[in-house]
Amino acid sequence: MLATHAKTPADIWTALNGQVYNITAYLPFHPGGEKDLLRGAGKDCTKLFNATHPWVNVEGMLAECLIGIYITEEEATTLAAPESSLESVD
Repeated sequence: MLATHAKTPADIWTALNGQVYNITAYLPFHPGGEKDLLRGAGKDCTKLFNATHPWVNVEGMLAECLIGIYITEEEATTLAAPESSLESVD
């Protein structure tokens, strides 16, 4: 689902440190320019961010952009599965 928010500069989401952020409004303010910020669009860019900005408090800087918690497709599938096979037992 995160990848669907990377196709247009009018709708850019990214994941950082287990959180999903809508960074669309931040694009024009990024000191490195929009092009650099778009490198993390639609994906988990934690490694990239921490390699280039280890001193930045992303939670504070992007607090207003927070969407929710990031989970992978695999985690989503696991969470959607029945909790136990005992549910089907009469």
